[in-house]
Amino acid sequence: MPSIRFSFEHANFDARIDAVLPDTEDALERALGPVASDMADAARNAALAHIRFEGTKPGQYLASIYGGTFRGPGVVGGFVRSGSPLAHLLELGASTPAHDILPKAAAALAFDGSAGQVFASIVHHPGATIPAYPALSPAFDAARGAIAAAIESAAKG
Repeated sequence: MPSIRFSFEHANFDARIDAVLPDTEDALERALGPVASDMADAARNAALAHIRFEGTKPGQYLASIYGGTFRGPGVVGGFVRSGSPLAHLLELGASTPAHDILPKAAAALAFDGSAGQVFASIVHHPGATIPAYPALSPAFDAARGAIAAAIESAAKG
């Protein structure tokens, strides 16, 4: 019977199996597939719960969340991730420092304000803080037991 060691760190999971039987990699891939799919569903639900306004369409972020498995020589793994370029901002939050916005091509910036069109030679942006709305890491945290059970079950045959 192979011994299995698990370690969880942040959103990373590592399982080391001492001895891999010939069919173990196939069994691991079959066992991890449904867990990865469930994690992706949980992440999409968590992301959807962060949408505060009715009628707001979450768009590409929700559609970009997916889970699956991968396999390489001696390696089988599962994952949940987002293909959105904004995923890290939503997952971890962000802040931008105060800065000045200068015109690029014209001598002035033009934008519509409450009093009509406004022209300015410089605009001061006060900075912004984007709060974190994690979806991927909570889905991973909630699935730790299922991940360990799937790996143990597959490894023990």
